[in-house]
Order: sequence, then C-alpha cells, then structure tokens
Amino acid sequence: MQKRSLILGVLSAGLAACATTSDYGTLAELEQVPADIEEVYLEDSLERAADSYRRYLEETSESAMTPEAMRRLADLQIEQAYGVLGKGEIVEMAAPDAASQVARIGASETAGGPVEPSESDQVFEERATRRQALLSASATPDPALPGSGQAIPAGPREAIATYRKILDTYPNYERNDQVLYQMSRAYDEIGQPDEAMAVMDQLVARYPYSKFLDEVHFRRGEYYFVRKKFIDAENAYGAIIDMGETSSYYELALYKQGWAFYKQFMYEEALHNYIALLDYRHSIGYDFDEVEQESEEHRIADTFRVISLSFSNLGGPEVVDNYFRKHGHRAYADKIYGNLGE
Repeated sequence: MQKRSLILGVLSAGLAACATTSDYGTLAELEQVPADIEEVYLEDSLERAADSYRRYLEETSESAMTPEAMRRLADLQIEQAYGVLGKGEIVEMAAPDAASQVARIGASETAGGPVEPSESDQVFEERATRRQALLSASATPDPALPGSGQAIPAGPREAIATYRKILDTYPNYERNDQVLYQMSRAYDEIGQPDEAMAVMDQLVARYPYSKFLDEVHFRRGEYYFVRKKFIDAENAYGAIIDMGETSSYYELALYKQGWAFYKQFMYEEALHNYIALLDYRHSIGYDFDEVEQESEEHRIADTFRVISLSFSNLGGPEVVDNYFRKHGHRAYADKIYGNLGE
C-alpha cells in the first residue's frame, strides 16, 4: 500500500512562531524569515496516527470523544490494509472493442415469448450488467464469489470488532451511520459480502437520512443483481431514483433498474427507464451526436443498444412508433430508429 506523505514544514514553522520569538527577535523581524515549505515524508504516518489514537484511548478517561477516537482508529486500520474506502466514485466497465450489430427480430418471431439473444448479445448483456465497482485502493471482491480463502489481516479484524463495540457501547453516537457504512465496506474488502449486506440493511433501516444512503442502496442493488434477485435489485435501485437527480447515483440507478426489468422480460418497463436516462441527459445539454466519439463514457451507447433489444423483443420498428405516440416524441428519436435499423 502506498504510504501517505504529510506536509509538515509550514505547520511546524507556524507552531514555533506561536511558541516563541526569541530566536528571531521581534514580530516585525519574524516577518522577514522565509517560510519553510519543505515536504517532510513520514513513511509510517498511518501507523503513527493509529498509535496516537491507541494511546489516547489507553490514557484518557472515557468522554464524548471516546467513540470518535475508536472510529478513527478503526478507519486507519482499514486504510493501512486496503487504502481509503468509500470515495463514492464509480468505476465504469470497459466498452467492447467493437459493438456487434443487433439482429433484426420481427413480431412473428416474438409471438411465442422473448427471443433468445445471439451469442454476441449475450456477451453484451454480461458486460453491460456487470457489477459496478466503487473505487478503493484495492480491487473490490466480486460479491457473487465466496471469500478468497486468504487469511484476514489482523488490522481489519480488529477494526470490525471496534466498529461493533462502538455500536453496542455508544448507540447514540452521532456518526453511527458512518460506522455502519465503514464496517460494510470493510466486510466487502475482506470478501464477506453477505456480512456486508447485513450491515447495510441495518444502516438503511436505522438511518433513512444518512448521507451514505444512495451509495448503500446502489451497493445493495448490485448485491441482488449479481445473484439474479431482480425484484430486490429493482427495489434497491428504485430507492435511489426516488431521491431524484440530486443523487450522483441517479443515472446509473435508472440504467441498472432498467436491466433488472429487462432480465424479468419486462421490456416496456425497461424502456421507461432507458428513455428517462436519455431524457435526463438531454435536459443537461448532452450532445447525442457525439456518442460515437466517446472515449471514456460508454453508457449512452449501451443504452441505445439495449433500447433496440427491448423494442425488438416487443415486436420491431412499428412498436417504436406506438411507444412515442403514447409517451411523446423525443428529440433523439432518430438515434433510436437508426440503432434499431442496424
């Protein structure tokens, strides 16, 4: 794990100035002394910080600061092992090298039920619905798999025990939602997603207004989705959609809930989500003519493709006309017709 560097020079100079001016004379003369801005690297800074909290807890009587010190110590133990958790950022999955064309499907072919996708479409579904990883310093384990079998480091074990002690001993601690959040992330990191899910369920039930709630709902949705519990996934993503556009997970929740509907063969419901996603992009000024030139973000291209698959499973191009007559024309409708026509 990369060690942090601490820039201490300016702080040290400032503290020294507050303590005494005898080495430099008057305060006016002190203004002429150049600031020391040299970076001081402390290779063991995390361990030193952790030791400071341990000493505080050992040497200081219990107070309102005790649970805070315990939480920070536990966070540092997790950070020492895995890096900073819970940045709330999303790792987009790589787009395929070349998008395969969508097969034309007529209404007669869909009359007996959903059309079985071609192999290329199966590959697309697997990639487009893959679990989204939330950034941390280490790779997030796949929740569909059991633990890696490796021994859990002592630091994370102690941290989880500390989080539990805080919850048991200080039930009114104002940051217990953060304690639950960090504990769930810790369980994810050590490859115990079922335990992480149980903790997230506690957070959702006890802290409905937590600032971590949308990320937690999204992680719950991913947990259910990879286990093919699509109704539960649908509800988890829906909780984020209900929060509205202020959530940074709003667009991705629309997208993944759409896939949850699609996997249940609820193609029209899925279309509502995908169209809502494109409506949202249109409302913030997104240029749909630049989709082909996207280098980093590919969700829009994937959305157009799954819209084509949904309309195809519902019957083909004539269904598109009926959909827009019923739900209103869209400025980007030509893109949908174009993708379906491929």
